[in-house]
Amino acid sequence: MNLRRRWQRRVLGRLFLVVLPFLLVAGVLTLLADDWWRWSGGVVFGMGLALFVIALLTPPQHIENWNVGADGERRTADALRPLTRSGWHAAHDLDWPGAGNVDHVVLGPGGVYVLDSKAWSGVISVDEDGVTSTPKDDPEGVRTRKHQRRQQAHAGAAVARALAARSNVPVPAPVPVMVMWAPFPQRVASGGGITYVAGDHLADWLLSRPRKLSRQQVAQLAAIVSDDLLGTPINADRSSV
Repeated sequence: MNLRRRWQRRVLGRLFLVVLPFLLVAGVLTLLADDWWRWSGGVVFGMGLALFVIALLTPPQHIENWNVGADGERRTADALRPLTRSGWHAAHDLDWPGAGNVDHVVLGPGGVYVLDSKAWSGVISVDEDGVTSTPKDDPEGVRTRKHQRRQQAHAGAAVARALAARSNVPVPAPVPVMVMWAPFPQRVASGGGITYVAGDHLADWLLSRPRKLSRQQVAQLAAIVSDDLLGTPINADRSSV
């Protein structure tokens, strides 16, 4: 269950107490008054009901941000799923020891990839200074985010250490990737040691990577990633791509 639903269940009682006076007044006016006052009771009832619905459907910003991020992760998982027949595997939403939450770990003939999904607004561009998003309807509202170099490097190192310690496979250095679910004309770009790939181009890009692992090596590493001792996916979605 996502954060929005949990928040709604938590505040449902408090919201009802807020609108209860509206409902009581509306009930009294409708049952005991005539003509204009009865009409007013209907208006008050409608106001109370509208207030309740609007408040229930308007969660705090941090919950909305989480939902947007979760949507990006779901879209990435969907984009990766067709790669199964090409020998690729992935685990999603992992609580990885030493790295915290990791959106996706992807393994295939082209190596090991640590993916972070981003569903940002605006048109995206990448250079060595960072990632810039430009709103379509507000060219002046440009926002630049620095490359998450340290965070991505930390996650990649943790993944590499765990795989190397639990296998006899020479593990290639994990490639940190930001998957962009937003207009991204460059399609693929690099900056700060991170590769940025448009979400709808992700599968093709991974398939184009030079071969680094055999099918047997991929299967061995995938089994390790799926091990309960290694990662416990928060959303219980740990299957292959």
